[in-house]
Amino acid sequence: MPLIRVDTFKNYSDEQLKTALDIIHQAAVNCFQIPDRDRYQIITQHAPNEMVLLDTNLGFTRSKDALVIQVFSRKRSKEAKLNFYRQVATELTQALQIKGSEILISLVENGDADWSFGWGEAQFVSGKL
Repeated sequence: MPLIRVDTFKNYSDEQLKTALDIIHQAAVNCFQIPDRDRYQIITQHAPNEMVLLDTNLGFTRSKDALVIQVFSRKRSKEAKLNFYRQVATELTQALQIKGSEILISLVENGDADWSFGWGEAQFVSGKL
């Protein structure tokens, strides 16, 4: 936990995708103080017509390099979230040679009863986690 989903166009090599996931995970470890083995990530690649990512009137355009990162997590501090966004954007732009405007991140908070890691049990609620 957190569960991280990454959507992108079919533009990146397997190595680049692995690098992106590693960067995002390390940022979660650093900023949210989660254990290193607390890693749940899903990446989905899309055809060009399967994602529309406009700029919300910020004055930039996105290209085939766009990455949409959704983080589903327990409540995090504002500072931790801002640090996560910065670390992810800084490291992805350097590693993948993309513009920062290509990175869209959304964090969705939820509670202990919203997670079952297996067997239909809410381990945060049962006390196993």
